[in-house]
Amino acid sequence: MARHELNFLEFIQGFRRGELLETGDQKLSELIEAIRETGNGGSLSMKVSIKVNKAGQLEVVPDITIKKPTRSMGTGIYFATDDGRLTRRDPNQMDFEDELERRRSSEA
Repeated sequence: MARHELNFLEFIQGFRRGELLETGDQKLSELIEAIRETGNGGSLSMKVSIKVNKAGQLEVVPDITIKKPTRSMGTGIYFATDDGRLTRRDPNQMDFEDELERRRSSEA
């Protein structure tokens, strides 16, 4: 006699003629590639929602999501000007060119 029950693996393989398995495989590859590119970790989650419809049948809706790692942009060092702008030059420190100009002016 034929067996009609599905175990978990058979459910994943057979859902919508393999669409769930194919989607999961694609998402896993996408995640692994992002991990290789960034060196950071990520995650893959599968959620299976099940509800009973009016006919007493089970409606199953799976959802596979990934959380890709991101590469940090790093840190930038800046100074604030008196008018609230960013600058790479320390406004409290004399610039090299300004010092040369000051020395030239005092020698003349």
